Amino acid sequence: MTITKRVPITLIKSSEIQQNFSISEAINAMEEAFSSLSSGKSFVPQRYVSTIAQGKLNLLLKPAEFAVKKRATIKILTQKEMGAFHGIPAIVGVVLVIDTETGEILSIMDGEYLTALRTGAASGLATNYFAREDAETVAVFGCGAQGKTQLEAVMAVRKINKAFVFDNNEFAAKKFILEMEPKLNINIEIAGSNEVLKECDVICTATNSESPLFFKEHLKGGVHINAIGSYKPNMQEIAPDVLQKAKIFVDQHDACLSESGDLIKPIAEGYFSAAHIHGEIGDYLLNKIDGRITENEITVFKSVGVAIQDFMVANQIYEKALKSSFGQSICLFE
Repeated sequence: MTITKRVPITLIKSSEIQQNFSISEAINAMEEAFSSLSSGKSFVPQRYVSTIAQGKLNLLLKPAEFAVKKRATIKILTQKEMGAFHGIPAIVGVVLVIDTETGEILSIMDGEYLTALRTGAASGLATNYFAREDAETVAVFGCGAQGKTQLEAVMAVRKINKAFVFDNNEFAAKKFILEMEPKLNINIEIAGSNEVLKECDVICTATNSESPLFFKEHLKGGVHINAIGSYKPNMQEIAPDVLQKAKIFVDQHDACLSESGDLIKPIAEGYFSAAHIHGEIGDYLLNKIDGRITENEITVFKSVGVAIQDFMVANQIYEKALKSSFGQSICLFE
């Protein structure tokens, strides 16, 4: 009997991902992710969530498989309900890349930055297809890790020259500006009120708010909104009157309807039905539905995050690590 040589595990750090995998590469990976999801070519089981420590800590297990590549991924996350703790981010975790033929773990990589990267990239993809071509001003709600990649991704697909940021924590907003202004070479201001939204062509929301951040009266015609913060039924970032008048695209139909208060609450309150959702972004990529039709319509990309996003980014990072000099190979089984 021939014994197959075991494959060492490649450990990949957050800094290595940041240095070797760009937001543009991640956006391209999202196109493949959502196309495979809506076409049924990928397998994404329901995620598992458990709450421990008297409700203060969530444990999340998110698997995905892409049979064509004979690989799967599992993302393991911890999420603190009270947010960052002594400088440790609210969301911490790892992603495992697995060979589905042998069952071997091929790679373990940081899941913290990868999550922010793929989430930002999804919004970048949506902005590329649904925002107006002349978009130049963006607003970002939430100045954490997710907010940073949201802004970076939008700037990767549109010529943005000004950004407004919103955060209940003024220190976080100032820190955001100090980091992102020189990095992206853009003018960023802390927003004084929702009135500045009249100037904004793209809005990204990345908060844990349980009530709407703004209303339709605050928005300009033709705005595109990336709503990525509300991933639980009690959370709500986008007001029902905005969604009622918008063309809504989602990452995954069933997941958004079962997990996001942005949709669950207004549907329960009778503002609109599930049929009001225009479709999945993957449906658009597969030419099954149309996108923006007029310059003045409001478009919304609602995302709760799907494990196939992690797969596509993690798999490409692993492949790149094999061809390059980053990552550390270890043999745990020796």
